[in-house]
Amino acid sequence: MKITPTLALALAFTALRPTGAVAQKPAAQTMANTTAASKLATVNLFVSDVKTTHLVFPQPVTYVDLGSSGIIAAKATGSENIVRVKAATSGFGETNMTVLTAGGKLYTFVVNYQRSPKMLGIDLGGLNDAGEPTKLPTTPLYVSDQKTSHLVFPFPVTYVDLGNPGIIASKATGAENIVRVKAASSTFPEANMTVLTSGGKLYMFLVSYQHDPKVLSLDMGAAAGEGSGEATASTGGAILSNSPIPQGSLDAYSVEALSRGGTSASESANQLSLRSGAVGYRQETLFFPLHIANKSNVTYDVDFVKFYIQDKQVAKRTAEQAIEINPIYVFNGAKKKIDAKGTLEQVYIFKKFTIPEQKQLIIELYEKGGGRNIKLKLSNSDLLKAKTFK
Repeated sequence: MKITPTLALALAFTALRPTGAVAQKPAAQTMANTTAASKLATVNLFVSDVKTTHLVFPQPVTYVDLGSSGIIAAKATGSENIVRVKAATSGFGETNMTVLTAGGKLYTFVVNYQRSPKMLGIDLGGLNDAGEPTKLPTTPLYVSDQKTSHLVFPFPVTYVDLGNPGIIASKATGAENIVRVKAASSTFPEANMTVLTSGGKLYMFLVSYQHDPKVLSLDMGAAAGEGSGEATASTGGAILSNSPIPQGSLDAYSVEALSRGGTSASESANQLSLRSGAVGYRQETLFFPLHIANKSNVTYDVDFVKFYIQDKQVAKRTAEQAIEINPIYVFNGAKKKIDAKGTLEQVYIFKKFTIPEQKQLIIELYEKGGGRNIKLKLSNSDLLKAKTFK
């Protein structure tokens, strides 16, 4: 047989092929036999810069990652399983947020901006009939800048969050379970307020302005409120803060604190001066004397004085939180009016506390129906220099 060049090439390829070799499977078939990665479910989340959204997880949160600086988030103060989320600015581009809990479960959220989100509280512990997270109920609340509303809770309040500065809230002096709230002005945008109690229940309020609210006190522990999310007129009682010192002795120590003089900090603005005298100490109790002087010809009406601990500097992608410190008693607390060219001296008394590193104590004085507000800043060294009463 004559061997042509074409036949020689064919015989060469045949010799190179292994005996019994099996034809290679198509690439598509090989990939089909490989275990495919499964996509984790995502939750659509809408957040606002004038309202705060709270996410309740079934287990403690150990990790939070934000896709961009368009949103800010942090665990709610005093809670391990609740994360508060807000928009850093309106109209940010779509981003994501990832949360890991102690149980090892990873939650993924696709986050977009919405000025008035329909869901301000989301329970990630269970799904509804549509396979979506459960929406926490909200209670409508109407507040005024001329009247104060009071909310009575069945357990001591451990956390209060305000959606925007249009509303002002704080625990009532001497009570652990009562929150006072009012409008900072008559033109604030619709806001929300969230309250957490030591009983572990999260209360959500949608707050709007009303010049003359029909209901000024709400009992959040009433049977109707617990079952339906609607509050009723208050019949609940206050849980009073305990003091190791009898009230008569508190008054005596307060008089001594005011007479001692000394200055921890002072500030003046709008012909008003606020000075903190030397801090006093007795039986795990701190005494903060305040000296207020109205140097103007216009009467000054005190709305309230607020004490809170805040970071000296806040990272851009961290949700700033002010931890409010509530007094157990206020000496001369009933006095609210300062005459023209007049003065007022009060002593705010607290259970012993210290200020963490990189934080400071802020004391703010608010004028009722006016804008002559003023604040002081104290450091931990001011507390450590407290003078002991004999």
